[in-house]
Amino acid sequence: MSQDSGAWLVVRTRSAASEADDTVALPVPRQACLGLARAVLAGDADAGRWRALCGGDQAVCAWLAAQAEGAAAPAFRATGPWPGTQGRLLERLARDLVVGAPPTRDASRTASGEPSLEAMLLVEAVDRMVAHARVAGDLGRAVGVARLEAAREMAYGAGHEINNPLANIATRAQSLLVEERDAERRRRLATIVDQAFRARDMIGGLMLFARPPKPAVAAVEVAGLLRGVADSVQGVAASRGVLLEVAQPIEALCVVVDRGQVEEALRAIATNAVEASSAGGRVALVARAVEESERGCEITIVDTGTGMDEATVRRAFDPFFSGREAGRGAGLGLSKAWRFIEASGGGVMIESRPGGGTKVTVTLPAPVAGRVCPVSPA
Repeated sequence: MSQDSGAWLVVRTRSAASEADDTVALPVPRQACLGLARAVLAGDADAGRWRALCGGDQAVCAWLAAQAEGAAAPAFRATGPWPGTQGRLLERLARDLVVGAPPTRDASRTASGEPSLEAMLLVEAVDRMVAHARVAGDLGRAVGVARLEAAREMAYGAGHEINNPLANIATRAQSLLVEERDAERRRRLATIVDQAFRARDMIGGLMLFARPPKPAVAAVEVAGLLRGVADSVQGVAASRGVLLEVAQPIEALCVVVDRGQVEEALRAIATNAVEASSAGGRVALVARAVEESERGCEITIVDTGTGMDEATVRRAFDPFFSGREAGRGAGLGLSKAWRFIEASGGGVMIESRPGGGTKVTVTLPAPVAGRVCPVSPA
């Protein structure tokens, strides 16, 4: 019996001399098709077991090697408060598997030709597991929405209740501080006041995340928006020895947002980027028009910091979560930033890799046709 199955794996490798991908299509024998189908249906993502199930087939080994090469320092992504699913082994297989005639650059999953039964079983297994993964992802997002909404309601109610005793503590401590003459007692009372205000600010931040004020949207010039963010973060960057670069957009970009809320959100993201970078590092703010979309523009904030692993990226938007050591921050910066940007009709995506820095992309909506963007004074 011929080993020709009609199944092909498109192997993409990065050339050392070029930034472009080098691609080659390798035929997958029938027995290797059955081995791949078994691995997929078992939900096994271990490359070593894939090789064993496929009998060390050359095409499968070359394809797995290309995936390992591209995943040596994987970039993890999260969009909004939920992580994306890019880069999974099964999704890459679904992309790179072609059944039928030898694939061309624009080949579809099933090309013309007569594939073998083993090849069709593999396609069915991949399609089934991709559909299951999609359903699981939709369910996870739905559960995430419900959980987040419940957390918002609880946070808002608890914030009101906690703020009352905090206000009483601060007021009483301030009253005692006015009449106190003992230096040590004054120091202790001042500490009580400071910590009560700190807790109040944290509760206030949580309540803003739970129910941000209704945005007062207006046409805003992006260049002026970036200047305001850069001016407010420049001092922190200089004190840490981090170079802050702002690339002003070439064309007159304009978005329709609540300027105060979006500027605060971008400031929080930029501050995080600066604090994640060590002395000699760099943080760049860049804005560009998104021509293929009606979203207006993209603002990217890129740092050369330590980056984040998958678990950290997955929780980056969670309230009170912080990748830094305890006491360094309340963990509300990104969660509030996402809420403010979302309230103006925008979106946030994080892409990071351990040791490779972090890139945050903010998309903001464009003004309606015919709306004039105010020009900031020189």
